[in-house]
Amino acid sequence: MIGETTGGGAHPTMFQPVDAHFGVVVPFARSINLTTKTNWEGTGVTPNVQVKSTEALQTAHRLAIDEIRAKGSSK
Repeated sequence: MIGETTGGGAHPTMFQPVDAHFGVVVPFARSINLTTKTNWEGTGVTPNVQVKSTEALQTAHRLAIDEIRAKGSSK
């Protein structure tokens, strides 16, 4: 993953209307990492390559090109 730490929303939610003008968002499940038995709710996911979100696509593109070049030169 490339970019910034995510917002930390792990639990799936469902909108429930209360009336014509109001509603609530209610979590209905819990995401769990099978390895750590935890999730990223409230903490987010830290990317492998940390850059500003505005630089993420350009950085991913550059890293992909570098990887392709490295594999091509190893033949």
